[in-house]
This record gives sequence, structure tokens and C-alpha cells, in this order.
Amino acid sequence: AANGSIEKLLLEVIAEKTGYPSEMLELNMDMEADLGIDSIKRVEIFGAMTAANPSVEGVNPQELAELRTLQQIVDYIADKAGGAPAAATSEQPEAGLKKKELTVSEKDKPTTEKQPTPEYGEIAMPNTGNYPNVPRSGVILKNIPEPDRLDVNLEQGEITLVTNDGTAATVELCTELLARGHQVAVLTYPINLIKPGKKELPQGGIEIQLKDTSDATISATISGLKGAVSQFIHMHPHLRFPLGKLGMQFDREKALIKSVYTLAKYLKEPLNGLAEKHRTAFMIVTRMDGAMGVQNPGNVSVFGSGLFGLTKCLNLEWNKVFCRGTDIAPELNAKNTAQKICAELFDADQCVTDTSYDVDGKRYTLLAKPMVGIKKGQKIKYSVTAKSVFLVTGGARGVTADCVKQMAESFKCSFILVGRSELQTTEPDWAVGIADEIELKRKAMESLIASGDKPLPKKVQAMVGGVLAKREIEANIEFIVKQGARVEYVAADVTDAKALKAAVDKGTAKLGSITGIIHGAGRLADKLIENKTEADFDAVFDVKVQGLLAVTQCINIEEIKQVVLFSSVAGFYGNVGQTDYAIANEILNRLAHLFKKNHPDVHVVSINWGAWDSGMVSPELKKIFNESNVSLVPTDEGPNAMMDQLSNVYANQQQVILGGTLPVAKAATDDPLITYIMHRTLLESANPFLKHHVIQGNAVLPIINASTWMAQSAADLYPGFHLAGAEQVALFKGIVFDGYQKDDYQVTVNEIEKTSEIIKVEVTISSDSGTTLPTNHYRSIIHLTSTRREAPSMPLPDIHSMKAVNPDASIIYKDGTLFHGADFRGVKQILKLDEGGTLLLCEHEGVDPNRQGQFPVKELNVFLTDVMYQSLLIWIRRYHDCASLPLSTEMVDIYKVLPFGRPFYVLLEVISADEFGMEADITAFDAETGRVYMKSHNARVTMSKELQWA
Repeated sequence: AANGSIEKLLLEVIAEKTGYPSEMLELNMDMEADLGIDSIKRVEIFGAMTAANPSVEGVNPQELAELRTLQQIVDYIADKAGGAPAAATSEQPEAGLKKKELTVSEKDKPTTEKQPTPEYGEIAMPNTGNYPNVPRSGVILKNIPEPDRLDVNLEQGEITLVTNDGTAATVELCTELLARGHQVAVLTYPINLIKPGKKELPQGGIEIQLKDTSDATISATISGLKGAVSQFIHMHPHLRFPLGKLGMQFDREKALIKSVYTLAKYLKEPLNGLAEKHRTAFMIVTRMDGAMGVQNPGNVSVFGSGLFGLTKCLNLEWNKVFCRGTDIAPELNAKNTAQKICAELFDADQCVTDTSYDVDGKRYTLLAKPMVGIKKGQKIKYSVTAKSVFLVTGGARGVTADCVKQMAESFKCSFILVGRSELQTTEPDWAVGIADEIELKRKAMESLIASGDKPLPKKVQAMVGGVLAKREIEANIEFIVKQGARVEYVAADVTDAKALKAAVDKGTAKLGSITGIIHGAGRLADKLIENKTEADFDAVFDVKVQGLLAVTQCINIEEIKQVVLFSSVAGFYGNVGQTDYAIANEILNRLAHLFKKNHPDVHVVSINWGAWDSGMVSPELKKIFNESNVSLVPTDEGPNAMMDQLSNVYANQQQVILGGTLPVAKAATDDPLITYIMHRTLLESANPFLKHHVIQGNAVLPIINASTWMAQSAADLYPGFHLAGAEQVALFKGIVFDGYQKDDYQVTVNEIEKTSEIIKVEVTISSDSGTTLPTNHYRSIIHLTSTRREAPSMPLPDIHSMKAVNPDASIIYKDGTLFHGADFRGVKQILKLDEGGTLLLCEHEGVDPNRQGQFPVKELNVFLTDVMYQSLLIWIRRYHDCASLPLSTEMVDIYKVLPFGRPFYVLLEVISADEFGMEADITAFDAETGRVYMKSHNARVTMSKELQWA
């Protein structure tokens, strides 16, 4: 009975949301194939269904994405519901996706060198800077430490599958893996894709020759393996091209990329199945420039960069599989390359998805760095003029059209708009005079029935869609013309270079030579990877990538002044169901860098748009975005942001993120409690800041660094979770670099509690003592939460009414009170100091990232946290005239990372003290807002008259 009412409700909801009468619908219909319901409309329908069923619990968005037919939805809701549904309502569904924040250093390696820029003229723009709800982020290449190694114990019979790039690097990688005890199988591509290498593969591995890269062949190859694949590594070749011949090897490289996409499809089951036992891995390796394609010398193919988009999507779809993309400088030798690949394969950090190694072996990742946009009304200059002629793909409708209309209004320039089909001069009789979409669908159905044809939903949608598209295009063209701009609409398939050029030539005959490109064409085929087809890949990939190559055949590069590529955050962050789309958009991002390198006088940008708050975003989907802390681009602000991007201010920014992010990957928490073991080689030479933390002539690892090491090691294991606290932080035996210290340390992470909201782990740092028992150095219980806790506020002190004890506290770093060097000198003023505690005003301009070594600022800032704990030493020196060393901390509440370059207060409140030690609470809070960054409860130190710093 309950299922019957759910069936009835579902048909009613679909009828309401799509305009198809319920009598047309059948439960065995496929939502996409039969009804044309995409992923966005699916969320809207499911939202209405769950709103009508308050008893529905435990809904998994990934499970929802796998449902194909209406009957499957009925069964799923019935399974999740505790009773029959209520009447349909318009309330929105609950969701629980969360956004991961990125913290980046102020001093980062730029992704491109400063280049010459075109001439710019100043134009008054009324909407300059007028997009307060469109976040702007640059993309920076950030140096990161060498990876810690996670113990991964593969079982007998499991296979590490490696594709062969035909170089010695594959041979060395297989040799390294075999030496580690792996069972290695090597996939060798057809000779037309990869030429065989001169060096033979090592004995002990299995070589499998692919006759072709079709879906059927790859499926048969994977199913024919004698063992399940637990690790996959794709070795992508380093390819170059002569200037002007970018597409020379496009077909070959597209086939390689599609093969990895198809391999992922058939590796989904074994990789996810074995992930229930231990960590499995899907990894791609490129050899572009050692910087993921953003520092291209100008002649290196970047099509392989799309595979980074694939791994980021799989990282979201497969939350138990380790997914990683890495780019290794082609100059590194084969043995070094193999070692880097293995280091990445066993990296303990499961939050990072992209890495690279440059020619010096330095390691990097790409991060989004928030930027301050142009101020409203700020005077800026543009190279676009009324004489400019833009070739625009996908520009007759949607988001691209919105931006084109803004340009027409501002510049009065000319546009050649490329659409998929001819613009009809008249509408069909059944559509004339009808504006309502639902009524249009009814009329289309009547027309089909009258002609003796069956009114299938997809046929109806195609008919109505054509009418609505025609109307939208006509309205947009009319608007452009009214602004005083000129426009020509031409119909062509953007993936057909000859047809596109023939169509565009008609436009240039009327408007003149093309001076700018806006490539906004795109197509979606949202499905989980296991449901993808070769046709899906071609449809999505070709429009974006092959379409751009076709566009370049329509222009004279010497006349081009602007190139704007409409990419997506789906490429930069990844998105569930959009593997092909992410691949294509990541390629656009790298092509922007490549184009700028070869044509420095052209204004080039790839805009990674966030989701727009357009008609495609239903209230249900909007609610999910809001609960995931993902902002939408308002349709009246997005075009303003793009206009500013065309100005001289951003002349050398080849990639920008405009709008919100996307929901991030979240660690699985439904498996049993386990123990992770990881290893770090800790060297004084790798951590330059240690020269600023020297006691009695020897560098000493600060306990703050040790506690951060434990906390960050835990956090890096669980994507989507944030540091919330550290409990029972204890020092057993500190690490002193006196020549007798160990180099290798083990970090053991024991899970204590694990739910979708909170994770608690016990972390111990130890080293080999040479005896049965290890030497324990530090231990703590780390608290992680899926949502960031709201920070409490402290009352701000009235510093103007108080007399500072020491208005210039720099003396305490010289008079023996403290021993710290410049990297740790952050106490600026001692505002208060009495028997009850002390109040400090602190600030530090920053520590060079190259000096941060293996303790970079991430969710904790070791340098400023150390400054916080210096309050203990200051108080003890004043009231006991001796030095002290930390022992333990009962609990640390963590709210937000302490920032460089911003003043904060440190309040020390003494709990107890005697001749042997003291105990106190310490709070660090913002000097402007009072918001607490961190609070330590019951911090304990030992003191001694005999302890000397020097």
C-alpha cells in the first residue's frame, strides 16, 4: 500500500516538474534515456519526494545518482521511509554536504611569469567591481613537503596495474614495485598510440598487449586478469609539438585519455571492493613541465592534464579509494621518477589530489587563493574597443549570452555567435502565441498525436526545447542590436573545423576580421563513471576541446587580442558524475597557460565558473548548495565579474575561479575502527626554522611542532573533516638534533571513535630504540569534526586605558627570557603581567614557505601557536626567575588557523604554580573581532633554576 502511494506521488511530481501528463509515464522508464531528466532535475524531483516523506532517513546522494528508472526511485524511497508519504509539498530536502576551506600562504610560487600585455584604453564602466556575491580566487602553485609514507599491506594475488608509456620510467617503476613485493601487470598500448620502449620490462611482471582501446577490449582485459586490481597507475607520455601545430597528435592523445576514462569505468568494482580491506589506489602520472602544465615552455602538449580532472571526480565518487594525479618534470631520470611515483602512491595525505615535481625535485600542489577584487568604481582599462569582433561559441543562449550582452552594452563591439542549428524564421503552428512551457508541451503532444506519432517525452522535449531556444536566441540578438553593437548568428557544429570555418567566414564577410575568442560551448552527460559510455565522452569532450581547436582554424592569430575560455569549477575541484566534463575543462585551463606563453601580447584567461543562480538551479538544488556552503553566481553579477576579468588588472592571470566551490570529498566512516601507520624522515636540513629554536647549542623540535605533526597527520587521513581539538597532549622524550637523534619516525593513528560527524584518534610518534620496545616521543588524542565549530568571542581589552608593562617586547628575545629566533618572534607588547597571568599583543608578518619545511601552515600555524605558548615562559621568568619547558596540555580547542600579518591577543590565566612547575589556560583571540583562534586548557610546564637556554 505504501509503495502504491509512493508511485502515485512520484508520477504527480514528475508531471509537475516536467510538464508531462502522468498518464504518459511508466515506472520502467529510464529517467535520462526516456524522459531526458538530467542530474539537476533529478535533485529537484527527489527533493519534492523526500519533502513529502518526512520519515525518509539515511539518504545517500551517491546512491541517488545510481538510480536509473522511476521504479528504482519508488523502491529506494520506500526502503528509506518509515511509513506512507504525505501529500506532495514544495518544501526543500535536507542535505549535509560540507565545504572544505583552503588556507594558503601569502608567499607562493606564481603559476606564470609576468608577460607583455596588449595596449589598454580607459573606459568608464558603471558596473566595475559590482559583484559582491561572486568570490574571486587565483590559482597558485604551492610548494609542499615530501610525502609521509603510509603502510599499505596488499594481499596475495592482488595486482598493481601499470600502463606503459614506452620509456625507461615505466621499466624503473615496475622494477621498484616488484622489489616491494607487488604483483605487477603492464598494459601496453597499440603501436599507433605508444611506440615500444627500447628497454625491456623486468622479469616477474606480466605484460598485456591491448589490441585497441575500445570499451569492449578494455572490459575484456580487466575481467581476464588473474587477480583483482588493487592499484592502478597510468603513465602518460611526454609529447611535444612544433609551434602552430598544437593539434598534431590530438587524436592519439584523445584515445589515450579516453582509455584511462574507460579503464576507470571497469576498475570501479575491484578498487572499491578491495578498499573494504585496505587502501586501494587510482593514479595518473603525466610528464608535462613538473608544474601540472601551468609553466609550459611553449611546446609541450597539455591534453594529458585533463586526467587530473578525472582523478578529482573519482576522488568524490570513490570515497574509499586513494585518487592522485602527479606531474613529474621530464628532465628527471627514470629511477628518480619511479621513486617519486612510489612516494605519491603511498602518500599518507588523502586530502591532496594534485601534485607535481619540478626539475629540482621540489614538490608542489595547485591551490585556490582568495583574491580581493576590483573596487566598485575603480578606474580600469580595457583592450576591447567598439572595433573588436568576437567569435563566440555557445554565446547565443545561457550564461555565455548573458556575458555577451553585457559586453555589447559596454563596448558596442561586434559578435559572431555560433549555434548548433539553423535559426528558423517561423515557429510551428502549435507553438504560436503560447508562452507557458507546460502548455507548450501539451500542444506538442497534441501535434504528435494528430500526426499519428507517439508523444514520447524525449520527442516532446526536443520540440519544445527547439521553440524555447529560438525565442531565447532572438531575444538576445535583439538586445545586442539595441545596444548599438553588431551581431551575426551562424549555425555550425563546433567540432567540425571545416564546417565551422565556412560558417564563420560568412560572419567575417559582414563584420570584419576576428579579434577575440569567447569559447563558451559545452555539453553535459552526467553519470557515475561505471555508467559512462564512449559516446558520452566524445559528446562532452569534443565540444570543449576539439571545438576550441576548430575555433583556432577560423582565425588569424596575429589579429587576436583576447581569448576567453569558459571552464568550470568541476575541472578544478572535480564533481560527482562529471568525469568527462572535468577532463575537458582542465584541458582548457592548461591551454590558457600554453596560449599565453606562446602569445604574450594576447589577453588570455580560462574562467572556472562556479554554478550560476539561473533557471537551471531549482530551490532543492539551491538548498543543497547553501547547506554545503557553496555560493551561486547571481545572473546580474556574473557578467560584471567577467567584464573586470577583461581589464588590464588581470592581464596576466590565465586561470581564475569566479563563484563558489563545489562540495568536497568526505572520508568514509562506515567501516570498522582501524589503525594507520605512517613514516616520516625528519631531518634538520629539511626544516630551516629549527635554526631559530636552539637550546644549549642544539636545535630542538618545539612541542608545538610535534603536536601539530600529530594533529595534521590525523586530519590528512580524513578528507571533509576539520581539526577541532587535541586532548591529553603529552611529551615523553623530545627530539633534539644533537647528532644522536633518529632520522626515521613512526606515526601510529589508532581510531577510537568514527561517525559521520566526529572522529577521534589516538596519535603516537615513536622511533626505533634498538630494543624490543620503541621510544615514544609524543602522544595525543585528536578530535576531528565534519563541520567547523563556531568560535566564541572574548571581550577586547581597552588598551588605550591601560599602561603596557612593556610596550616594546623585543627585549625579551635578547635578555634571556626567551631564546627564540626570528621565525618565532611574535610577541610585540606585554600589556599586563601579574600573579594571575599575562596579556600579550602579538603579530608576525610571516615565515617564508621555504623555511617552514615539513611543518607548513595548513589547519595549524606552528609559528604563531608557539608564540601563544611563549606566554608561559614570560610569566615564569617574571615570577620564578628561571627557565621552563613544556610537559603536557589537557585539552586544546581549535577554531581557526592563526594568521600571519594580523594582530592577536594571548591571554594567560594561571591555575596553579610552585617551585617545580605551573599550570595555566591560554587563549589566543583576534585583536579586532575578539574571535577565538585557539584555547589551551591546563597547559603544564616544568621549571628549573638549572635550565639555561645557552
